[in-house]
Amino acid sequence: MGVKLAVKMINLDPRAKIVIVLCLSTLAVFFNTPGLLLIVLIITLLLLQIFQVKYISLIYKFRRLLPVLFVLLFIQSAFTGHGQVLVAFGDVHILTTGGVSSASCVLLRMLILFGSAMIIATSNSRDYVLALVELKIPYEIAFMVLIALRFLPVFVQEAKDTLIAIQLRGVDMQKVAWGKKIKVFTYIFSPLVSNVLLKANQLAISMEARGFRLYPRRTYLRVLKYNSLDYLITILSLSITLVVLTLSIIR
Repeated sequence: MGVKLAVKMINLDPRAKIVIVLCLSTLAVFFNTPGLLLIVLIITLLLLQIFQVKYISLIYKFRRLLPVLFVLLFIQSAFTGHGQVLVAFGDVHILTTGGVSSASCVLLRMLILFGSAMIIATSNSRDYVLALVELKIPYEIAFMVLIALRFLPVFVQEAKDTLIAIQLRGVDMQKVAWGKKIKVFTYIFSPLVSNVLLKANQLAISMEARGFRLYPRRTYLRVLKYNSLDYLITILSLSITLVVLTLSIIR
């Protein structure tokens, strides 16, 4: 039964998945308390489990943001000054409950946004182009989204290759001073930007050669169709989000 549910959820119409992501993202941006954001995060993780997405790696990667969150924790405690003081140095508030709450909200919000975005990865990128076109979004914008989804991993890999090439020349990034690190990063981004411009030029030439935008309308071999489960998921997602937002505003 669980396998059948996972298959049905993975095969959802891309438009239904877009609605789910928009609802989760809206709740993540709207809520400002750790308790409510934690509930939204649990719902997001349950959806990722249903979609059979391996989200453990996402949580593991967020350990790199812990230093930033600690800095934010102390900044919020020192400058906002709201909440009960937990640690103080004279008149300076080092740690407050308000600072802990703000830092927790940032962490939970980022986990929700990145987790909900992982739902998008359960469908083919071409399906999202068709979904955006079905939502009356111009094809040019939908095609731009497709290009971003296709080429962003390529650019990330090129940046990693350039960094590895610099390290093979004996440059240890962990031992380089911050002043020189900026200079090293210019060596990384210069070839990366050059490759991006070259790929963009090649893509533009190939698009012109294939008659991109030659006719005002395009035809598609595959047509997306909403089934009963798609309608149910869409209506439930929108209804729950609207009810929760309305109750939060009234209170």
